[in-house]
Amino acid sequence: KQGVLLKDGMTVVIAGKPNAGKSSLLNCLSGRDSAIVTPVAGTTRDVLREHIHIDGMPLHVLDTAGLRETDDQVELEGVRRARGALAEADLIVWVSDVRLAEDETDRMDESYPGVPVLRVLNKVDLLREETTLHQQDGVCYVSAKTGRGLDRLKEYLKQAVGYHAHESTFIARARHVEALEEASHCIQHGLDALTEHQACELLAEDLRQAQTALNRITGEFTSDDLLGEI
Repeated sequence: KQGVLLKDGMTVVIAGKPNAGKSSLLNCLSGRDSAIVTPVAGTTRDVLREHIHIDGMPLHVLDTAGLRETDDQVELEGVRRARGALAEADLIVWVSDVRLAEDETDRMDESYPGVPVLRVLNKVDLLREETTLHQQDGVCYVSAKTGRGLDRLKEYLKQAVGYHAHESTFIARARHVEALEEASHCIQHGLDALTEHQACELLAEDLRQAQTALNRITGEFTSDDLLGEI
């Protein structure tokens, strides 16, 4: 799966409350003014997508509308689309204003189990100079305005996808992953049939289906070849 992400790109969804600096962070990562940035909360109404590379690693970065309760129909649709994007994420970057770090209302809900979350505390440039920031695992302190902390954020993104520079990596295609999962399922099903029911004929059929799945990766491998191996 890491091979698929390295080839096709990891989907990173930037989320958080309004006015946390999500759009500024997207612009900072992409190196251009992709998203409109204003002091007005709720500026972003749709999902903005940017395809970027970090040291050759492809990323699909999505900027989403701020998550909050609202009666504005347009903003409400933006929030709905944001939640839809979160459900498809490989990694969620939850952005907060560092000055509101302890505000419980700024915490992300637990609606997306299994999706890793990186917490980004933004706007460190607005803190007093003498403020000491204690580094924590899974937390990045950044300033999307000045670029401070951006290198550490990029390193975390590379680690999240399993990227290692100058290392030979098997780049799997998505269909290869699906074929391997199907073959694994067939083999396990056949094993169950053999151990629980001593059904050798069912095992043979499961092995044939597993072989067919692997054919999609390795090329043709006939029943005669399988018998020869046996």
